[in-house]
Amino acid sequence: MLTLPTAIARYLEADRARDPALLAHCFTADAVVHDEGHAIQGTAAIQAWSQATQAKYQCTLVPLGVTQAGDSTRLLARVSGNFPGSPADLLFVFGIRGDQITALEIRNPVGLEGRRALVTGGTQGVGAAVVAQLTQAGATVLTTARHRPATESGVAFVEADVSTAKGCASVAAAVQAQLGGVDILVHVVGGSSAPAGGFALLTDGEWHKALDQNLLPAVRLDQALLPGMLAQGAGVIVHIISIQSQLPLPEATTAYAAAKAALSTYSKSLSKEVSPQGVRVVRVAPGWVETDASVRLVEAIAQKNGSSYEDARQALMASLGGIPLGRPCKPREVADLVGFLVSSRAASITGTEYVIDGGTVPTV
Repeated sequence: MLTLPTAIARYLEADRARDPALLAHCFTADAVVHDEGHAIQGTAAIQAWSQATQAKYQCTLVPLGVTQAGDSTRLLARVSGNFPGSPADLLFVFGIRGDQITALEIRNPVGLEGRRALVTGGTQGVGAAVVAQLTQAGATVLTTARHRPATESGVAFVEADVSTAKGCASVAAAVQAQLGGVDILVHVVGGSSAPAGGFALLTDGEWHKALDQNLLPAVRLDQALLPGMLAQGAGVIVHIISIQSQLPLPEATTAYAAAKAALSTYSKSLSKEVSPQGVRVVRVAPGWVETDASVRLVEAIAQKNGSSYEDARQALMASLGGIPLGRPCKPREVADLVGFLVSSRAASITGTEYVIDGGTVPTV
């Protein structure tokens, strides 16, 4: 349920009632509305504009999310009516004084303007790159990790361990308190801490840890936040899986690969359930991504073997079966793919998997 400023709540009530006079009373006497390239000033002109617009388009407006941007309040709304491209998501930028509207601009959102996003694991690696990409595109982003980063990025943050049910509950509560819900949910959290040595060393505890890190955070946060997306009839969920769901490394990542495969299957099933209700669900499967942690790993291998960094890097790529592109992908490249998939440009994409691995997976 969105919490709206009184002035905007009154505007939406008048719009639903299709009452131009009531809508005009939501504005100050000198208010200005900018719509379709025209400036309409004063309550009499605004009433005439509302009446003409409703007669022409028979518009129905459904609020999706509200965010604050400086002195303006931005309402993202899905507008249906008698116009090409209906329905369309439009951005209503309000200036407010007390319980009245002083200004309103109605326009197509640029990028992800007006969208609210949660990115798990967003303080380093791929997660940090996704946070930066969505923020640069105009979204209001909340991110989470087990520990608060040493350097503040200016992005809203909640400290929580999402490998636990309690941690997921605290993140979901922070989303509702700070954003009022989400339009974009990107699950990046994951990883493997199992010892090398094959199946014999994978105790029950290691298997539970793999599921708690790589499957259950997405399941729990989806369960908590999907109802809001379904209620507004719009949203995008991205599950970051791994090519290891297809190419497991038996020496060290069997449990991780199996948990990611479970996440992939869950994601596909979820897409079939919720896509008819307006929520898209997609998967992104990276190969080796050259994060800061990966760089440290290669440096450690080089030091251990007495080799150069590049030799150690090539040896690691060979151990993965080779990367035809000749290099790992960069965190920003994964983030760019995510940025496309959550945007309106990908509005017809759901239920599918996008591999970004430099060609590592050798099969069709």
